[in-house]
Amino acid sequence: MSRFKVSKFRHTEARPPRREDKQLRIFDPRAKPEASQSTQAHENSKDGRLAWTGTQEHLVSTGFNQMREHEVKLWDTRHFSSALTSLTLDTSPGSLMPLLDPDSGLLVLAGKGESQLYCYEVALQQQALSPVTQCLLENVLRGAALVPRRALAVMGCEVLRVLQLTDTAIVPISFHVPRKTVEFYEDLFPDTAGCVPASEPQSWWAGSNQQVQKVSLNPTCQPHPSFTSHLVPPTEPSPDAVQPAKLPTGNKDPSEGYSSPPSSLISPSTPSSLGPSLSSTSGISTSTSQRSLQSLLGPSSKFRHAQGTILHRDSHITNLKGLNLTTPGESDGFCANQLRVAVPLLSSGGQVAVLEMRVVRPREV
Repeated sequence: MSRFKVSKFRHTEARPPRREDKQLRIFDPRAKPEASQSTQAHENSKDGRLAWTGTQEHLVSTGFNQMREHEVKLWDTRHFSSALTSLTLDTSPGSLMPLLDPDSGLLVLAGKGESQLYCYEVALQQQALSPVTQCLLENVLRGAALVPRRALAVMGCEVLRVLQLTDTAIVPISFHVPRKTVEFYEDLFPDTAGCVPASEPQSWWAGSNQQVQKVSLNPTCQPHPSFTSHLVPPTEPSPDAVQPAKLPTGNKDPSEGYSSPPSSLISPSTPSSLGPSLSSTSGISTSTSQRSLQSLLGPSSKFRHAQGTILHRDSHITNLKGLNLTTPGESDGFCANQLRVAVPLLSSGGQVAVLEMRVVRPREV
């Protein structure tokens, strides 16, 4: 039977539960038990996934087409009869997990059983899924999880971090946007949702739509010292060591003049074939013709120079044994928050191991 992970946003959820009709459905559980909207999602009935964007109107779905190729679609619930845009990736039997950061709009596509990550930007104004970069992995991916933005090295311009679950380890992959100076860039790090609930369950059921209060990622605005993790390299300087710098003003592009990486693909080895080509649309090249095109189309993406890098082995959690690597297609394989990771164990009763990511600084001892 086909499975499709339920994705929730505020007071709605989306799911296509039945295999025979392949319908993507929108539910408002506080209004009525039946679906308020539905549409055909993907032509193949294999495992599909959903992820809401930073707005209540847009979501991303992943699934398979009739050729059993991975397919990604962007939807607007206000015009639900057809997808705004879609793209096709490789052919693979494993489900495609959409890891979407609603603050930046960055979407990481991780296929179970594969050795490559795709990174896209969900551009709602252009109604497009714009390719950003790719990253080859050292080992086959069994699960993936996004680290909360509150745990990122913002002074090092780390815009995203993905944790990869392998057969015996958890491997962090960091995505950075190169900038010349060490400072806090508000364009890369808008305020993000805090960790304090907005309302009680009873209030939510009564109709409250109060949102979680957002917090600043600027280290100078943090009331408490940021945590350190075994999965985070000590590259971020302390707030006291950061000299304030003026942000670019006027119409100047804040990333203009920054060096571009030699390739959008960061990996232990670089094969000749990279699967779906991003060379024509990734925005990595800065030729004269493209600059002229950008002047006509407006400012380009601030993530156009982003790179995905596998962090050093010292930051990996290794020698994991007894893991359950045959989780259902709608499962991410494991999950993570700012301090801990939880991985399923191959034992009776559905046991889960919780591992600490936090390490104690010398001054905290």
